Amino acid sequence: MSELNPILAVVIHCFLFLSGVTGNIFILIVHFVNWWKTREISPCDVIINCIVISNIALQGTILINEVCFFMFVTFYFQNRTVNALATVMSSLAFSSLWCSTCLCFYYCVKIVNISGKFFYKLQARLKVIVPCLLALSVVMSWTVGLPAYWDMALTNATFSGNITYPMSYNIKSSCHCLFQVFMLFSSIAFTIVFITAGTIVISLCRHMKRLKQTREGFSNAKVSSHLSAARTVTFLLILYLAFYGSLNAIFNETTEIGTLMFSICFIMISTFPTINSIILITGNRKLSNAIKHLLGLKSSTDCAEIKASHT
Repeated sequence: MSELNPILAVVIHCFLFLSGVTGNIFILIVHFVNWWKTREISPCDVIINCIVISNIALQGTILINEVCFFMFVTFYFQNRTVNALATVMSSLAFSSLWCSTCLCFYYCVKIVNISGKFFYKLQARLKVIVPCLLALSVVMSWTVGLPAYWDMALTNATFSGNITYPMSYNIKSSCHCLFQVFMLFSSIAFTIVFITAGTIVISLCRHMKRLKQTREGFSNAKVSSHLSAARTVTFLLILYLAFYGSLNAIFNETTEIGTLMFSICFIMISTFPTINSIILITGNRKLSNAIKHLLGLKSSTDCAEIKASHT
């Protein structure tokens, strides 16, 4: 089997789109309801909302790309449609990736204790710094992604006899450096996530060691926040590793678009918004409590109230 069945491919992407959009819209609804009640929004929620919006747009663009590729071939291969879709998908993928990197940075600054006047000022000005970082991430992502529209060229396109289904084709970079720039841009984000994840895990280990030496319990709020943040950034790190590998395979100019290998890598990238939403929901107390209430389960807030009523 050298290629993925077109109907199966579209069905898979439709399922991923529906599941991803459901999870990401749920996050937006929870945050909107909370904002409506308090008229306040935390920097963490702002970052998550930016990730969610990028994810929804990315998954929608991926679905459009796949439907056009398999069902509207004549339209897909004219008027630089391939370039336009590839440019939008790359820019949105980078936006989601870098906004998630901002989330890992936020967790690191908020939780890890580092002495120094600069670090204290950084913590105090997070509400101002976070929007600036998000704006910078989006601008950088589209600045890196947009040149693809003029640089990419379609080559070696082969079709079936009735020209209704493309067997394979290649996308080449005219400047022979575009894909290397894409990988460098992704590598920088991956490195930042790796450093922040390592810093949080090391901080958690040191804090638990101190608690063990002082014979204190491990159930205090600080340990819980450390564990939650460490778990979230670790899962994000694993997700980015798979995302990074898939991008590397897709941006490899020897990989033919339309082959089974490319289709599998593209599906892995399409799962990124869905899995990302699951990680965000499970790693955020507000979102996980909302899910538990929706399913009729006891949330951590409910358990705390029950515990307090018995003391």
